[in-house]
Amino acid sequence: MLYLPMAGKLAGLPLEMTLLLTAGTSICGVTAITALAPAIKASNRDIAVAVANTVAFGTIGMLTYPYLFHTLCPTPEQVGVCLGVSIHDTSQVLGSAMSYKEIYGEEMALKTAAVTKLTRNLGLMMAIPGLSYMHASSSQSNNNKDEDSPKGDIKETMSGLVSFTKYVPPFLVAFLGMSTLRSIGDYTFANEAVAAAADLSSTLSSQQMFQQTMDFLGNDISKCALGTAMAGVGLSTSMDSLEGVGWRPFAVGGSGALVVGGTGFMVSSLVM
Repeated sequence: MLYLPMAGKLAGLPLEMTLLLTAGTSICGVTAITALAPAIKASNRDIAVAVANTVAFGTIGMLTYPYLFHTLCPTPEQVGVCLGVSIHDTSQVLGSAMSYKEIYGEEMALKTAAVTKLTRNLGLMMAIPGLSYMHASSSQSNNNKDEDSPKGDIKETMSGLVSFTKYVPPFLVAFLGMSTLRSIGDYTFANEAVAAAADLSSTLSSQQMFQQTMDFLGNDISKCALGTAMAGVGLSTSMDSLEGVGWRPFAVGGSGALVVGGTGFMVSSLVM
């Protein structure tokens, strides 16, 4: 989150492209790019470059990191943390962890990688509003320079600070709402199962109904919704958008992937 904005600025990349690379590399790949793009009004070209970076370097990590971290890490738990922190997209993390399980027979690495990646995805709560605010602040600063009217623009900026929808996209509101609903439900039914042992059948029935509802929303509905969102990104992205972008965006994205990989190994070495 700190490295990529500086690297993008040094490389002379557009701000929107840099912020999309930051979100995709640091948080959860294409999902983060899809969430941030409307908030900063990113162009199809910027989205295409960010998605290409995420897919390319995430796939390279998915194919190589299981072997690399097996060599460097002494325990499967540390391997799982490294995979969960280092690889971009959630599907890529799970794919690499499943490969590790099949090759080395360590299911704990898969479980640890899944928990680590889902915890990392919670960074959306801070990253999307933060990057949206960074974009709005930079745009406002440029307008101030162009219009030579700092007082009026500062006033407009201050009024924008209280605008919730300006910095928090609907995707994030839905994400937080469903996470809260699931957490409250799990906590409530866990307490009821302990307190209502005498009426265990009704408790289990309610708990099972809640679990089935969450499974339907999380497994069935979310797959369709995520597939629709990814299809929308794909349909609005053309290879023509990548024409003439040069090597700089991929150099920034590649170096960011290496920084994230190194961070994953350092974090796992400290906490495991």
